[in-house]
Amino acid sequence: MPELSPDRRLYEAMFLLSQNALAEGIDNGLDLIRGMLERVDGEVDVLRRWDDRKLAYPIDAQKRGTFIITYFHVNPRRIVEIERECNLTEDVLRVMFTRCDHIGDEEMQAIRDGKDVNPGVPEPEVTEENEEARTEDAPAAGVAAGAAAVETATPGAATP
Repeated sequence: MPELSPDRRLYEAMFLLSQNALAEGIDNGLDLIRGMLERVDGEVDVLRRWDDRKLAYPIDAQKRGTFIITYFHVNPRRIVEIERECNLTEDVLRVMFTRCDHIGDEEMQAIRDGKDVNPGVPEPEVTEENEEARTEDAPAAGVAAGAAAVETATPGAATP
């Protein structure tokens, strides 16, 4: 794992942008975020659109939003300034920062390459045997088998 200096840390941030921010295209939203990070001397490593979704509930009268994920290096004391700027702009509906000191060089390279990375969890191996076992009924059968194994108790009944 790379040794990070105490004055710069690796962060992951998830930005939820309003549809107004993307009225002229996704590049405007990416430029908005890149500008915020560069104004606080942040070094952007990865910046990309993650997803566009209908929101579970309206936020500032917006029913849809676009999620932007970014990995960047910045002084930890500057995170407050980024949050403040996000709160002042109407284009950013929500933002969440996570410190990512646990991400090593291999995981970061996979993220740069656009691979879905879950550190510490091995990728499932696909073989002919388990490929044939995958059917549409398999998940339902697994749930039914799990439900059958659960013991039920009657309220007020004594347990042995």
